[in-house]
Amino acid sequence: MNRKNTSKEYFNEIHFLRAFACIGVLLVHVSATYYTQAGEVFNWFTYFFNQIGRFGTPTFAVISGFLLFNQVNKKGFVLKQFVTSRTTKIIMPFVIWSIFYQFITIYILGGTLPTDPKVLLYNFTMGESFYHLYFMAIVVQFYLLFPLLQLIKSGLGWWIGLFVSAALSLYFSNLQDITFASGIFEQVLLDKVFVLHWIFYFIFGGFLAYYWNPISQWTKRHSILLAISVLFIYIGAYMEYKTIGSVSSRRETNLFNIPALSFATIGLYYYLTKVQWIKTSLQSIGKLSMGIYLIHPFTLILFTKTLPAEVWQTKMMPIMFFAVLFATIFFVKIIQQLPKHQYIIPVPTKKKSAPHSSVQRKPVSA
Repeated sequence: MNRKNTSKEYFNEIHFLRAFACIGVLLVHVSATYYTQAGEVFNWFTYFFNQIGRFGTPTFAVISGFLLFNQVNKKGFVLKQFVTSRTTKIIMPFVIWSIFYQFITIYILGGTLPTDPKVLLYNFTMGESFYHLYFMAIVVQFYLLFPLLQLIKSGLGWWIGLFVSAALSLYFSNLQDITFASGIFEQVLLDKVFVLHWIFYFIFGGFLAYYWNPISQWTKRHSILLAISVLFIYIGAYMEYKTIGSVSSRRETNLFNIPALSFATIGLYYYLTKVQWIKTSLQSIGKLSMGIYLIHPFTLILFTKTLPAEVWQTKMMPIMFFAVLFATIFFVKIIQQLPKHQYIIPVPTKKKSAPHSSVQRKPVSA
């Protein structure tokens, strides 16, 4: 498979992949809300979507790696620009939403924060201000590694990086104890937020960016086969959680599942988007996905505090899923009207494309 250069900086297929990742994360948290509202009892329906949706977070990691490596491939790496860009797009939103959800925890949910400053700082840094922010902390750690990782330039380097990162993620996913570490160092290494648990997905994103043209062409030619593989992946995921119980987004099988699902989604893009409403809907969700990711827990809190108990019956879950999605998009649109909104939600700026082209000249936010 030979790499071919492309001037493309805007990838509709990646927004398509983003949309599926966003929908997956939303399914996890909406189904989990039914779990808590029903007195901590999952039924087969809510449990199915809770487990199937767990492909979403590692897919977001793939996309983050893809966009960042692709940007560097096209424009080179300048440390000062990199730090400024990442501070605006990820670190500032991470800090702002961490503080926001800490206030929500105290003043709406009636919770408390740790009194020990060290514990408070650790929780804040590791994205434990609220249940979904851990992914932002993982991405920040990836940025700390990126000045070194961006030195991967050759095809051989990418293949080596792919296998080494898979081995690291596999090792850390099974890590229970560390004989050579103790205290806070051991705690960080064992924490699910530690970046080496997830490094394979970021590196796979870079691999995807490096080989984008041949991969996208191959997936288009084999889209039917890939669609069938998706069916088997979901059947396998169902059998997995039925056999061993609840599985996390870091499950070992995702080292195969996520690349396969990524290839399939890219390949199916060319066919699914022939239906205009599907294309428009999924690309809109993809473009707003990080805003949806950050805000949807707040939407769920508002709904649980204000809506009657009847809406938390299982039969209402499909309706509530779309209600949460549309309400969250509404909140994202409101925030987009604020000055300096890029510090709050890293939503790509909308630009007009050239006729019959998916190329835009402003990089997509990573």
